[in-house]
Amino acid sequence: MRQHARTVRRLAAAGGAIAGALLLSACQQGLQTASAVQAPGVPVAFDTLEGAPEPVLSKVMAEVNSQASARRIEIVSSEAQPRYRLQGYLTAYPSEDGETTLAFVWDVFDSSKKRAQRVSTTTVAKGQSSDPWLQIGETQIAKAAADSMNEVASFLAAGQNQGGTTAVAGASSRALGFSAVEP
Repeated sequence: MRQHARTVRRLAAAGGAIAGALLLSACQQGLQTASAVQAPGVPVAFDTLEGAPEPVLSKVMAEVNSQASARRIEIVSSEAQPRYRLQGYLTAYPSEDGETTLAFVWDVFDSSKKRAQRVSTTTVAKGQSSDPWLQIGETQIAKAAADSMNEVASFLAAGQNQGGTTAVAGASSRALGFSAVEP
């Protein structure tokens, strides 16, 4: 009888753990689906991305393309007639709290080459080194790409070009030395 009670408790604990894991997995999948903004049919060209060493740039562009595709952003060549053009800037720098920050900015230009939107995001990596880029890994690149493409997709989906005024998303553009408003 005692053996049977122990077995029942173990099965109940295992069942509870499995149910909890399944519930957590379902919640995470729901969040991922709910947080990805869709912007189908808006042609966008990536003009430039600068600020990081080549190996990092390659990883970032691959992740940005993946995230843009997941949001159904239509990527076209610069020679095509895109509705918007994106220019990206990256920087990695040591923060005061002993970590390393990756800052990511996209300027979104309309077809008349006026900046229509600025999107910025930051993410943090543990630790610091003499070269901040050495601290930036796949996790930080994926988060920054996902967050920034979500902001770009939100702008595209809304179809907002507020008469040439500059809209700013995020609060980290100062980290790159950019002003939030055009002079």
